[in-house]
This record gives sequence, C-alpha cells and structure tokens, in this order.
Amino acid sequence: MKKKETKKFKLNIVFGVLNGITSALQSFWLILYVKANLGSEAFGYISVVNSIVSTLLVISSAVASMGTRYILVNIGKNNNREAKKYFNSELIAMIVSGVTISVIGIIITFNLNAFMNIGSDFYGEVQVLFMMTIFSFSLQLLSSPFSASFFHTNELYLTYVMYTLDYVSRVVVTIILFSNKFFVLWSAAVASDFVYLCILLFYLYYSYQKLPGLSIDFSYFDFSHLFDLLKSGIWIAISSAGNMLLSSLNIYFSNILCGVLITGVYAAIMQFNIISVMILTVLVNSLFPKMIRLYSGDKTAQLYNYTIYSMSLTALALSIISGGIIVYGNDFMGFWMGNDFRGYGVLIFLTVVHLPLTLPSQVLNQSFSIMNKVRIPAIATIFSGILNLAMAVYFAKTLGMGIYGIAISSFLVQILRDIVFYPIYFSNITSVYSYKLMIPLISGLLGMLGTVFIAKVIHTLIFPSSLILFGIDIVITGSLSFTVILLIGKKYGVYND
Repeated sequence: MKKKETKKFKLNIVFGVLNGITSALQSFWLILYVKANLGSEAFGYISVVNSIVSTLLVISSAVASMGTRYILVNIGKNNNREAKKYFNSELIAMIVSGVTISVIGIIITFNLNAFMNIGSDFYGEVQVLFMMTIFSFSLQLLSSPFSASFFHTNELYLTYVMYTLDYVSRVVVTIILFSNKFFVLWSAAVASDFVYLCILLFYLYYSYQKLPGLSIDFSYFDFSHLFDLLKSGIWIAISSAGNMLLSSLNIYFSNILCGVLITGVYAAIMQFNIISVMILTVLVNSLFPKMIRLYSGDKTAQLYNYTIYSMSLTALALSIISGGIIVYGNDFMGFWMGNDFRGYGVLIFLTVVHLPLTLPSQVLNQSFSIMNKVRIPAIATIFSGILNLAMAVYFAKTLGMGIYGIAISSFLVQILRDIVFYPIYFSNITSVYSYKLMIPLISGLLGMLGTVFIAKVIHTLIFPSSLILFGIDIVITGSLSFTVILLIGKKYGVYND
C-alpha cells in the first residue's frame, strides 16, 4: 500500500511540474505574442482583469476550499453521511455564487472605466475579456465540490493533465485567431472557457466513479452545514483578500498609481512568480492528502513534524528558482521582451528574493485550514494587506518611488507576516515550540545564496550573449544547484518526514 501511495505521490509531482512548466511557457509566450501584435500595455489589461475577477470570487473560492477540507475529514473519520451533506451544501452554494457573480460581472462590464485605466482602442475587447474570465472562474467553482475525489484517491496528476490541455489550447487558439488577422485580447480566455467546461464534465464523471457516496442529491442540503462552510470560508476569504492585496493586486495598484506602460512591464516581471507558485502549489497539493490523514487520526505531533518537512522541501525547491532568476532574470527579459525591457534587475530582485523565505508559510496556512484555525491568520493577513496598500501609496506617490515602492511594500509586509507571525501562531495552536520551525527559513536562505553563487560563477565563465548560451547556463546552474542542495539536504536529514 505504501509503495502504491509513493508512486502516486511521484506521479503527482512529475505531472504537476510538467503542468507548471507548460503554464510558465505559455504565459511567457503569450505575453511576447500579445506584445508583438497588440502592444506592450495589452497584457497588462489581461493581468488586471484576472486580479479584479479573483477579488470578486474570493468568498466563493474560500467556501470551496473549506468544502474540500470538511468532505475529506469526514470521509477520513468514516462519517460518510456528513460528507454527503457538506458536498451537496457546497454545490448549491457554488451554483448560487456563480449566478450572483455573473450578474455583478455584467454590471461591472458596462462600467469598467470606474475600475481601471483602459485606452479607448481596447475598451470593447476588455469588456469581452472580463465576461469570459468571469465564466471561466465560475466553471472552476462549480468543479470544486467534485475535486475532493482526486485528493481522496491521491490522483491529482489527472487534474494536472486537464490543466495542461487548457494551457496548450490557449496557445493554439491564439495562434489560429491571430494568424487569421483576428487580433483580440480574449483569445486565450475563450479557449479556457471551453476547456473548463470539459473539465467540469470530467470531474463529474470521476467523482461518480471514485466516490459514488457523494452523489448529487439536494435533499442532503443542510443550512447548518452550509453555515459551517460559510463560517470558516469567510475567514479564508478575508485571508485570500489580504493575500491579493499583498501580491496579485499589486498589478492593479500599478495600473492606478503608475500608469499603463509600466504596468505592462511589471506584469511581465511578475510572471517570474508563476514558476515559484507552480512549485509551491504542486508540493502543497501533493502533501495535502497525508496532512488530512494525520489530522483525521488526531496525530498532532506527526502533523507538526510533517509540516516542517513540507516547508523545508518547498523552501529548498523555491531557493533554486529564485536564485536563478536573481542572476539571469535581466538577461531573460532581454531575450524574451527585447532590450528595452533590460535594466529592471532591481525590480526583479525585489519581486523574487523573498519567495523561498515567505511562500513556504503557505504550508502553515494549509495546516491552519486543515485544523480549522483560520480566524486569527485571516485577521493578520487582511491587516497585512491593508498595510501593504497604505505603504504602496506612500512609497510610490509620497516618496516618488513609483513601481519600486509597490514592490518594496509587498516585500516588507510579507516578511513580517510569513516569517514572524505565522510560525508563532502555528506553535501556539499545536502547543509545540521547537527550533525546527527555523529549518525552512534557514534552508531557503542558504539554498538561495548557494544558487546565486553558483549562477554568478557560471554566468561569468559562460556569458549568455546568445539564447543558446543562455540555455546552457540555465541547465548547468540548475543541475549543479539541485545536486548540491540534494546532497546537503540528505546529509542533514531535511528530507526525513
């Protein structure tokens, strides 16, 4: 049984990474393709629309995430009737939410100028993009109750295959439309709408096959169970809103505070974060089933240690990504977007240097959700988000730092929340106070410093004056950094859970 679970874990990691690589490649390609055909500011509109829609759906997404938690915990405790009640209560909540958000989306669509800066040439296309994005996100919400089946079987790699098809379809549809002189902002969005409709149908089929006990039966809808979801979900929503104020809405702040052109540049640089978030998401999702089992079995000490292990693993993986971007990010921007986009090395540094230190805290956040201890972290996160907004305005406008002020604000506030507050709170709710919580931070810092050192040496020995040499540098740096970190991690038992 253990070998079978280990195989599934490896499949989840492999397909998750492949999905992430595909996502990053299509995103980098799409930005370049859109820029070449529609101008530098065009992709900024896409990023801002995604930020606004994500904000609109924050409560629904939070309820969906907690629904998965309640379903899996009750299945783990063999409370199948309770799991079915949570499943159907969540499904009805998602249907109502989808309809409500669609109505709100229509209202916003006809008043977009009140929410963002849009050039007159793109106004109609941004309206269409906004509605298509609303539809895509709504389909994701409808799929969420059925996603519990994939976590239950630990076969997340199947979902990664579906998401990979989405990324490929975005590229294919965009090429087809643009090749036929149909230059539109919403080319990728229409592809996603179709694929997510197919994903919803697949989720329905898979859930019926693997967890037939979670059949759609609205007679199991229960207001008390819906209240449980809403009670926890609202705090998750508040936390998500804070996270948006800390990260994704920085692009929106840039659009309002700094103008359209620099927002396009900043949106392009922020794509570097996709790689780190991809690694984080794959690892956290792959580790989630075991965390649920440990919690369902009342094994708090084991859950504590497994959380530390998960954070350390995540920090080491992210340290290689961030270290490489710090050294090679400016070169990549030149090859990718053109020489006009070079010279933003400081902005790249501020955007990625904290990721191996702060993103592993999302493993802690996952533990908070599993233990249903989400209120205090949510309050801290929304406070952090508001602080980030205030500091961004102060740095960008009052001090005249522009886009750098926005990046510095996000950097400082995330350090305060993720490195200081989250670990203290985690120790408090588990009643375990140990130096081990410093291991992920130290691992991320040393891993990043080591990667930067290796990358600097390789960069000097093989200067990336061409795209081929750049690729060679990346392969050598990545291979050496991974090997060194793997050996050191094994020696000091970082990978022992």
